[in-house]
Amino acid sequence: FGGAGAIIGGVAKFLVNRIADRLQEKYELKLSKELESFKTILGNKSYVSKTRFDTEFQIYRQLSEITVTMVKEVSQLFPTFTRDTRNDYEAYKEKYDIALEKVVSFQDALAANAPFIPGEIYLIFRDLETKCKTQLDDFIDFRLKSDAKKNIADCGAAYREVWARTRELQTDLDTIIQKLREYLANLEVIE
Repeated sequence: FGGAGAIIGGVAKFLVNRIADRLQEKYELKLSKELESFKTILGNKSYVSKTRFDTEFQIYRQLSEITVTMVKEVSQLFPTFTRDTRNDYEAYKEKYDIALEKVVSFQDALAANAPFIPGEIYLIFRDLETKCKTQLDDFIDFRLKSDAKKNIADCGAAYREVWARTRELQTDLDTIIQKLREYLANLEVIE
């Protein structure tokens, strides 16, 4: 019995050690996977100071307000929900002046904050500004010039494009808002 007990004890010890080694390997693999997952999550975040976050947040709040107002006023030049067929120069001129003021305000705010805006988001803002300025130019050609009716007749396709561009302005605004949400959600504030 003494020799058999020693053999059984040795085999048991060997098996226990093997099982413990395998459990340890599985546990280490699990921890390694969790660590990699955690690193990935942390890697997707951008860490900024609270001061910088507050500053950027304020910039985006201001730009969002100005952008929404600009798109609203420029959209009124060629509204998608109704076709304005009046031929009232003073009414058109007033609409144009308001839209122009909003575009200039936006342009100034964007230029002043450009260094603090990531390139991709800045380019989306600039593209929207360009489309709004194109709407202003087209408004002059199709509403304010003395030969506006002739321009409409001669440039039928371009005239239809201005109405479609109004829809694009709203889509672009929605895109900017979505990009800003994603960008801000990606920031992690360090206290």
